Amino acid sequence: GAAVELEDHAYRVYANAREVRFTEMEYAIPIEHARAGVEAVIALVREQRLPILFPLEVRFAAGDDAFLSTAHERETCYIAVHQFEGMEYETFFRQVEAIMDGFDGRPHWGKRHFQDAASLATRYPEWERFQTVRARLDPAGTFRNAYTDQVLGLVSRTEH
Repeated sequence: GAAVELEDHAYRVYANAREVRFTEMEYAIPIEHARAGVEAVIALVREQRLPILFPLEVRFAAGDDAFLSTAHERETCYIAVHQFEGMEYETFFRQVEAIMDGFDGRPHWGKRHFQDAASLATRYPEWERFQTVRARLDPAGTFRNAYTDQVLGLVSRTEH
């Protein structure tokens, strides 16, 4: 079919039935790298002739001041890649993640990625402040789980 371009308010574009099952990874990069990031992912797919049947999703957001926001202190471009449920996705996602790492990418906290606390800490200017608040509000690690242990590390038991 013909290529379709759609430009409208997000609630009109993204609020639709998602009947196809898929897995997704989304990265936030500084807006000044938007074009280079998109072009690098497209080049990867073309050069390796990857069987990617989903469109590349690209969106933009203003910067904010939330400690662990993917848009913290920077105008942001989000680039999302998808793969059908049941298809091998890790090879493609890891290659895209390597591209995004080169642009100081921050992964969407609720989607697939392969980062850990050590690789994420340097990407968030307020990481230590967040950890201080976390330790004060949840000193026993009541709200931790395997995922938060991976991406945030263990709750510090020291007094703050």
